[in-house]
Order: sequence, then C-alpha cells, then structure tokens
Amino acid sequence: MTKQNLIMTPLIKIDNFYLKREDLNITGSAKDRAILAQIQNLKKKGFKKAVISSTGNAAISAIHFCEKNNLSLTIFLSSKINQNKLKLIKKSSANIIITSKPISLAFKYAKQNTAYFLRQSTDPTALIGYKKIGREIISQLPQTTSLFVPVGSGATLFGISKSLPQSIKLFAIQPASHAPIASIFDKNFYKETKTSTNSLSAKFLPLKTQLINAIKKTRGSGLVIQEKELKQAQQILKKHQIFTSAEGSLTLAGLLKAKNKYQPEHYPVILLTGKKR
Repeated sequence: MTKQNLIMTPLIKIDNFYLKREDLNITGSAKDRAILAQIQNLKKKGFKKAVISSTGNAAISAIHFCEKNNLSLTIFLSSKINQNKLKLIKKSSANIIITSKPISLAFKYAKQNTAYFLRQSTDPTALIGYKKIGREIISQLPQTTSLFVPVGSGATLFGISKSLPQSIKLFAIQPASHAPIASIFDKNFYKETKTSTNSLSAKFLPLKTQLINAIKKTRGSGLVIQEKELKQAQQILKKHQIFTSAEGSLTLAGLLKAKNKYQPEHYPVILLTGKKR
C-alpha cells in the first residue's frame, strides 16, 4: 500500500466537544480502516478474490481498495440499501447481487469460490484496522475522557476499545428502531419503526457480549436515540457546516442525552463514521 492510503483523520473542537472526522477518509467512512487492513491480509495469504455483504459504506470502501490492488470483488447487498449508496456502487466493475440474505449468501460464496470474506465482526484483522482510530485519538487529544460511537455490529467500537485505556468511557449509540446493545444500558426510550440511519441494522452480533463487557469495564454505557433527538443534533452540526451521515447526528444526540444522565465530561469525542451520501 502507498503512504497516501494511511492518513490520519482530523480531530476538531466544536462548542464543548470534539469530532473525530472519519467521514474524511479516502472513500468517506471509517470502513476504510478495516477494509485496508483486510486487503493487506488478503494479499499476504494469496487470495485473488474478495466478497462482502454490506449496507453501503463497506462496499464502497472495498471497491476502492480492490480496484487499487486488481482484486476481483463480489458484493451482496440488502434490498433496503440507501439508493444514493447503491448508485455509487453500481458505477464499479464489481459483481453486485441484491438479496434478502446478504450475509449468509456472501459466506456461502466465500467458501465455494475461495474468496476472502470481508466481514468485520468475524475477522480479527478488521479490528486491527479500527485500533488505529483509538491510537490517533490519544495522540491528538491525550486528555480524552469519553468516546461516543454509532453501533451496528459493534466491530468499530470494539476495535477502537483495544487501543484505549479503560479510563476513557465508551458509549455505544443506537437508534430507537433497533438497539440490541444500547438498550441493555438505556431503558429510557420508546420503540420507533423508522430512522434516518440506514447502516446500524445488524441482526447478527458476534461481538455483542465482548462489546458489552468492554463498555462496562470503562464505566461507560449505551444510549438509545429517538428520531426527534437525531434531527435536533443534525441542526447543531449543520450550524457548524458539518454535513455528515445521519449516524453522525445520532452520535451527537447520544452525547447530549448522556449529559442529562451522567456527570459532564470535559473532553468527549464523537466519532463521525461516514460522509453524507
């Protein structure tokens, strides 16, 4: 890999909190961290093909790094994928399959075609990629007291936790439409059927128990966010000319809810995981 792929994303301060701008990665999301590490491992092991199941951002990242390395890529997508992301994916030369069972079919394809499965929640190499985010945060803001991350499968937050001291409280943020991890900690919400977020709907959670334990060890928590709270946080970011994915607004809403529930933190960091598509 060339050095241009190994960037450090900015950490900026707004009001009384900090934003880790993973939305400024090469393809616009934190997925680049895991995918780059996986591609390096894939090449080391001699694979020529890769397969991925994705809600969008991971597929976009995989397309970029597979094309750079002349690797064949097959993508299994949910029929519920964000249409703007789908348009970007369709511009690639990857083999695209839209199905109601993207994970199971991708797993089957990997076995039958000797392809490397770029699944982050079951691949330790992906977690190594996410650990770099934690190291960067510590180097940019050594006095960090808490970290807020939007959670789907939990791979991003769990990977980051591996490179942070336990003195930094971890907060897993999920929408009220689907909060299998955050709801373990936060009961103060009502179930919703719709959300602006579209990448946090993971049903299979191999890392659930490990992530919950990691959060507890830091005396952190999970926070469940209503759509109304997300929209309010979105306006705060917009005021500061920060245009990120809905997951970013969700995470800021998590910080605002935490301030009403816990002692104020002096140096909270919010992970903006993706750009607006």
